[in-house]
Amino acid sequence: MFELYLEKPTVLKQREAAAAPSPKDNEVKIRVIYGGICGSDLRVYKGSLPYATYPCRPGHEILGTVIEAGKNAPQKIGTKVVSFPNTFCGECEFCLKGRTNICKNKKSFGVTVDGLFAKEVILDAKYAVPVPDDLANERAVLTEPFAVNVHALKKANVGPGTSMAVIGCGAEGLLSIALAYHLGADLTVLDINPIKLEKAKSFGKGIKAMHPKDITDELFDVVVEAAGVKASVEQAMQIVKPGGAVIALGITGEEISYPALRITRSEITIFGTIVYTLKDFADAIEYLKDPAFNVAPVLSQIVPCAQFQQAFEDAMSGNHAKIVLNFEGV
Repeated sequence: MFELYLEKPTVLKQREAAAAPSPKDNEVKIRVIYGGICGSDLRVYKGSLPYATYPCRPGHEILGTVIEAGKNAPQKIGTKVVSFPNTFCGECEFCLKGRTNICKNKKSFGVTVDGLFAKEVILDAKYAVPVPDDLANERAVLTEPFAVNVHALKKANVGPGTSMAVIGCGAEGLLSIALAYHLGADLTVLDINPIKLEKAKSFGKGIKAMHPKDITDELFDVVVEAAGVKASVEQAMQIVKPGGAVIALGITGEEISYPALRITRSEITIFGTIVYTLKDFADAIEYLKDPAFNVAPVLSQIVPCAQFQQAFEDAMSGNHAKIVLNFEGV
């Protein structure tokens, strides 16, 4: 069976592995169609994610078809599914409050346990989320990264007339822009890369796009920090309105200076946000089913899986949004 294999940081290979076994009672076997390359995949590849384990099979965003199902699995053979790649125990204090995204015992596919970039994979049935047959594969494969933004934007009251800035126009930033535009927000987007700014503007009319240094005295009701770098986190705190909210979507291990006095005196709310719940997946699928919801600018390339080395290099260049590997035919 074909799979990708990360021996250690920067040493990514394809190899023939043992065939996936038959699923257990609560499992399904999935034949992978598409696999999206995520920013966390790139950090694992580069060795910059401190809690990643090696060696491992990378990848966590997949779309596929159920080809075998255990006797207790609710999915039928032929069901199209996407992966829910952050496990939860269902028993810890956070799971019992419905906050499965911060489960004490969470494991992340392709980071702390083997991932999903293979011709066939086995999943616990609860982590294989069905998607409608008539939802185009190019939209369905975005369910997992989009659910991150569905979860994040629920934290602030984003709607018609909300002034909102998004800092960082990578794939997650673009998905925030897509959702905020769909919800009617007045959008300003910031990035140092003009190629990404052009992508951001393509979601619709009225989106202002600029270099972070070009913002002057404008303030925003909501600021989404999606770049995950020190300068953009600190800028987010500077450009949010009194009484406004900062959504910390980007991930960084850098030490950040927070303007404590301004946060207190201006009643600024800072929302941490990480991944999603199954409800967020359901909501993401509903958005993606709507033909009026534009996510086309997010998908940059779909390339044969055999071209994985070039795909990872392109993803790291910073000039692309979502790059997807096509596992069909391997």
